[in-house]
Amino acid sequence: MAQYVRINNYSKLGGMNLSYQVFYQIAEHATNKVRGAKVSNPTSRFNIFKPISVKINKGLVTVFVTVSLNKSANINAVCLAIQEEIASSLTAFTEMVPFRIDIKVANLAQLN
Repeated sequence: MAQYVRINNYSKLGGMNLSYQVFYQIAEHATNKVRGAKVSNPTSRFNIFKPISVKINKGLVTVFVTVSLNKSANINAVCLAIQEEIASSLTAFTEMVPFRIDIKVANLAQLN
């Protein structure tokens, strides 16, 4: 499994390598921007559970996000909004990297 993805001809100025950590931060920021959703907090003291995981395989970036949603939110609409927000953020920051976004709802809670 690769630790980075290579973008050739980035902005027509050359190549660039992006670490999985870049995709993690973009996904976290984009998810927290969606109203009624936030990235799920780890439930373990040992930080075994990570709410966002990124896998890079043969140039395809797969982002798995575990979220907490507001009790009153429409789950399908919010999950779609999260996917769209992450997709637009990834496209804006990374140009044409192929990606897949999977959302898992961990819990429903009263969010601020």
